[in-house]
Amino acid sequence: MERARIVIRRLMWMLNEESGGMAWGVPEGFAEALYNCEVLKDEYLPIFVSYIWNAEETGKYKADNFLEFPPAQRGVIWGIGRLAEKYKKELWENKAPFYIKQILEETKDSGVMFLSLWSLNKLKPFPKDSSLNNNLIEKVFSFLLKKNYSFLLFDGKRIYSKSIKELQKEFFSTS
Repeated sequence: MERARIVIRRLMWMLNEESGGMAWGVPEGFAEALYNCEVLKDEYLPIFVSYIWNAEETGKYKADNFLEFPPAQRGVIWGIGRLAEKYKKELWENKAPFYIKQILEETKDSGVMFLSLWSLNKLKPFPKDSSLNNNLIEKVFSFLLKKNYSFLLFDGKRIYSKSIKELQKEFFSTS
């Protein structure tokens, strides 16, 4: 386990601005490690989610892990969707859906939009008292439908393309 922790800490360093690089694929690898090892998930899930929590929006103090670069956000948001397949409850406890909603309200990146919708779909059902409303979600779907957008996804075994039309059908059929 200690060797696995060293790898995770190395991934965390690569996601740090001070590392001096852009760690392509690191959020996805980080998420897969957490998905496949419950011990790592228990130790590092809150840190993973913190990469999409913009503390400036809430005015609360926290370690500043927020990734502003949309391609990096895509990786974390995809990771949250992947982790939701096994650890939905823990992601809700760490407020991941609300941080995704924050990003969805602000982003101009179509990939971030698509992955946010895909991840939110994996995190359903939403509690009645949640601030996740259909107005924002429908607006983003409408924007991506106009572009006939699709995205490549990985399900743990294969890479496949999913269209926004397919995602919309899934999203609203399992509300």
